[in-house]
Amino acid sequence: MATKTERLNLRLSTEQDTVLRRAAQARGESTSDYVLRHAVAAAETDLADRRVFVVDDNAWAELNELLSAAPSDLPGAMKALLSAPPAGADRTA
Repeated sequence: MATKTERLNLRLSTEQDTVLRRAAQARGESTSDYVLRHAVAAAETDLADRRVFVVDDNAWAELNELLSAAPSDLPGAMKALLSAPPAGADRTA
């Protein structure tokens, strides 16, 4: 784990502070660890859910090259999975 050297100060209401402290205590974590874990998870989700990505010219060229390349053969298990009927499909029809 990387050494933690940065600080982030937050202002919150008494109610928010109480909820966070109680939740952290229920999980057996420090309030800082609890808040940090949840904040990082939410931030990663927000970043992954973006619809617009800004990349430099080299990254754009690399992406286009990958998208333009011929697809490689799918492994047998993947072919079987893709050719199987959808889950819940009526197999008696």
